[in-house]
Amino acid sequence: MKNSAIKLSGVTLGLMMAGAVHADTFNATASVSSTITLVETTALDLGTLFIPTQIVACDGANANLSSFFTVETDGSAGSVTAGIGNCNTTDMVSLSSETPGLVTVTGASPFGSVTIDSNTASTPMVHSSGNPSLPNITVTIVTLPADGASLTLDANGDGGIIVGGDFGPELGTSNVTAFADGVYTGTYDIDVSY
Repeated sequence: MKNSAIKLSGVTLGLMMAGAVHADTFNATASVSSTITLVETTALDLGTLFIPTQIVACDGANANLSSFFTVETDGSAGSVTAGIGNCNTTDMVSLSSETPGLVTVTGASPFGSVTIDSNTASTPMVHSSGNPSLPNITVTIVTLPADGASLTLDANGDGGIIVGGDFGPELGTSNVTAFADGVYTGTYDIDVSY
């Protein structure tokens, strides 16, 4: 009798252990944010420039001797670089203060960094009339941090890109009339990536 009682206890214990095993399904989640937002916080503004009539024709098709205006990205005042050669008497004059642009990066990784890709090719600024006989102002954008450099972001994943550049007469404008009074506008591109 003793032997059968011991065997019965072993069977009962084995059943109790089998009854304690349990499996369940759990959830896993991930939030995906593939967008970094760029906001023009401050528009790039050259102020008011005096551009002499002779600046258009002094250097023929090259325009690389002409005076040009620089909007600085380091906080210093804008500057005019004097023309040289045939263009040494045709300098632009800044008549009012310029404003560097500010592009704000938002929604990126906190304390991360992004690489700046600014369009360093020259692009035109066109007179508001759209008149094709008027010369364009050429802009070459400069950013701080510079093109190809990294921007370190804050705890919110935000950061700022300061925008300036060099502005002068468009290449090959020797056959057109002088710059007209009015507003010249153009666009520029900035991309950021991890």
